[in-house]
Amino acid sequence: MGRDRIRLLETLVLSGPNYWSNRPSIWMRIDLDGFEERPTNTIPGFYDRLLKVLPTLQEHYCSEGAPGGFLARVREGTWIGHVAEHVAIEIQNRIGIPVSFGRTRATKKRGVYNLVYEMEEERVGIKAGKLALDVVEACADDSVSALEFDERMDELKRMREKYSLGPSTKAIVDAAVGRGIPFSRANEKSFVLLGTGARQRRIQATIASTTSFLGVEIAGDKDLTKRLLGEAGIPVPKGYIVEDEEDAVAVAQKLGWPVVVKPLDASHGRGVLTNIRTEQELRLAYRDARKHREEIIVERFLDGFDFRFVVINGKFICAAQRVPAHVVGDGKRSIQELVEETNKDPRRGIGHEKVLTKIALDDLSLTYLARRGLGPDSVPAAGETVYVKTTANLSTGGISRDVTDSVHPSNISMMERIAKIVGLDIAGVDVVSPTVEKPIADVNGGIVEVNAAPGFRMHTHPAEGTPRDVAGAVIDMLFPPGATSRIPIVSVTGTNGKTTTTRLVAHIARMAGHQVGLTTTDGVYVGSEMIMKGDCTGPASAQAVLRDPTSTFAALETARGGMLRFGLGYDFANVGVVTNIAPDHLGLRDIDTLDELAKLKALVPERVFPDGYAVLNAEDSFTPWMSSRTKARLALFSLDPSQELFRAHVAGGGLGATMDRHDMLCLYRSTLRIPIVHARQVPITYDGKARFNIANALAASLAAFAAGLELEAIKMGLTTFHPSPFQTPGRLNLYEFRNFRVILDYCHNAHGMQTVGPFLSSMKKARLIGVLNAPGDRRNEDYVEMAQAAAPHFDHIILRDDEDLRGRQPGEVAGLLREAFLQQGLKVEQIEMARNESDAVRHALQLAGRDDLIAIFADRISKVAAQIDFERQKEQKGEHPGS
Repeated sequence: MGRDRIRLLETLVLSGPNYWSNRPSIWMRIDLDGFEERPTNTIPGFYDRLLKVLPTLQEHYCSEGAPGGFLARVREGTWIGHVAEHVAIEIQNRIGIPVSFGRTRATKKRGVYNLVYEMEEERVGIKAGKLALDVVEACADDSVSALEFDERMDELKRMREKYSLGPSTKAIVDAAVGRGIPFSRANEKSFVLLGTGARQRRIQATIASTTSFLGVEIAGDKDLTKRLLGEAGIPVPKGYIVEDEEDAVAVAQKLGWPVVVKPLDASHGRGVLTNIRTEQELRLAYRDARKHREEIIVERFLDGFDFRFVVINGKFICAAQRVPAHVVGDGKRSIQELVEETNKDPRRGIGHEKVLTKIALDDLSLTYLARRGLGPDSVPAAGETVYVKTTANLSTGGISRDVTDSVHPSNISMMERIAKIVGLDIAGVDVVSPTVEKPIADVNGGIVEVNAAPGFRMHTHPAEGTPRDVAGAVIDMLFPPGATSRIPIVSVTGTNGKTTTTRLVAHIARMAGHQVGLTTTDGVYVGSEMIMKGDCTGPASAQAVLRDPTSTFAALETARGGMLRFGLGYDFANVGVVTNIAPDHLGLRDIDTLDELAKLKALVPERVFPDGYAVLNAEDSFTPWMSSRTKARLALFSLDPSQELFRAHVAGGGLGATMDRHDMLCLYRSTLRIPIVHARQVPITYDGKARFNIANALAASLAAFAAGLELEAIKMGLTTFHPSPFQTPGRLNLYEFRNFRVILDYCHNAHGMQTVGPFLSSMKKARLIGVLNAPGDRRNEDYVEMAQAAAPHFDHIILRDDEDLRGRQPGEVAGLLREAFLQQGLKVEQIEMARNESDAVRHALQLAGRDDLIAIFADRISKVAAQIDFERQKEQKGEHPGS
């Protein structure tokens, strides 16, 4: 059905901790049209129709704090957006995704709401949200009959089955998460990264990055596996690879009936048929097996029960008896009816949806029944067990019984030997034997297969017996006790100084010997190589660093845009830095006030480990509030050692960094003062004049120290970090021409100009010429504040447009800035307009006289840097720059 009255305006996937929640969530901006004026109690029949579609909403608490609380709100009257939130959550619960968080908030635009709800898999989550909107509209418009709700729920189940992790992979991931090990999916299937950077391990289903390729190859060749085991004295059934159907018949006659037919390399019981007693059955089995592989094995059938043993890292972990899909007669109902009744078991679902799989009577089932003179309509006697599958795989409807505690010691020893013979660190050994309580060889049992990627579901969720933590054994192997799964993460946010601070932290870490993964506004780096170019301060860039197996340390610039649109790219950092909070980007995506901006940026210190550090600016008014929101330890930096909050913090033994009255940068730990270097020894401070870079140096030093880097590395890092285009592109880069100098910087807001302006004024110069603009998505009052901050320092201003106008008209922002500069007292002749950034830079260089200083506040840093280099080359050839 089409949705007419509820419009979905935008959808975002918040894959990490975010502004709304610490859980992966879907964010939707919805327009409720006429519904925003109509609470649910004013819509006739809404409550009853909603309850009919989703009766399980009765279990939702909502703010009432008890089951039924949400429906009480619906009955009394709540908003449609709030209902959609709960429906989206319940739809996911109905298909086996256990989510619970949701939040709906009105925006400043009438009828438009932000709807946020928890999700597990993004495609399923988005589709569930869209269905929720349809449900709510259908209940309001009395059009539930056109909703096709059950069919769409089945489609969602199939989608979940397609994209969700399989039960074995999920068991390993859950075990990892339970031990604080982060994970990320590397594809749509079962390839998962556990841990970060150089500490990571990888799994695909139950094959690990430690698993031998040769072992997998051997296990995949059933004939070779049997030969190796047989030569080692392990009991295996005799069998041969057959050339064709006629050869299969000949081999079966040679071995003697009954026999087993199976592909040389297949899984989940595909193409396997057992207990074949006639030539006709053999030919049918051979043809079916050929659908899965070309090479087929015919081997002697062993009489007994089907058992699966699991060996991990050379140690026996557990064993289960696998029972083929079956029904038990009652003397009244047919096999088909009994299968349908069995499938009603709430533990059974589609594929891996639940702990057991529904039974399907397929062609092989019908053939197997026909061998015993039965069919779907046959009525078994009361108490009679009728097997409908020849193999005991859970994926075809079988069940499992845990038998770990009853396995004979000699069998345990044999299984551990088998895993080593094949060469697997995660092995599933299939056994057919009358019992495992006695040595297998003594009861005419045998090993029929060794699996390189054994399923865990039969062990983690047996139908009978004790569940076994087989996934935990995998994690113990990948991350032995004492091993770490994470590389250190330092995450830096704030209004200004983020890039410089992050780059300086990365530089210090390199001095300490780390292979650093770095994300910044100009790109992503691993070591000295840029692996991505562009504004890379969001979660995707962070993930690129954390997934790189060579990274041993992560320094992440974390900007508000990425946090707001997608969340963080990690779960927890070791150090979270907030340089400062000042007006910028206000009015974007419902962040309209400084308090709201602070709440967003507080996400960085909030997501620091309790034994990590939140590094905050003691001089920032939001620091006391932010420090109350983090569970991490607190570290403060301040340019002023007498600042009240800083002084009290270090006096109490807290970690801190400041510049003393002799301009020495110092650390404080447990009240102990630790000198680092003099401010003038730090190149980015321009002989101590760039106080904002002294603050950045203090923040970086404190973050590096909090991250465990040695003091010598910090000293070396500070004294070798230059404001060059290579080390800090677009951050106070100084270019020397013959008669004048150029400073290239990224300053783009009033707060930044309030610090950069006085520094530029302090530099020796004849005139100060500025090239600037401001981003088009800022408020008009932000341009006025920018001009107020800049006007006292500049003798001449050249205004230009950004390449990306961000919704403004050409010349609009430059015009607003021009008016603001005129209001601040600049004369008309002091202000010029240029069409674009390149023209503005060229004109500034043309204007430059002896000893002038040109400050270029660039939008496209690399492009302008290349232009400046080109103009310097022209000067060396005798041409005038800018000509």
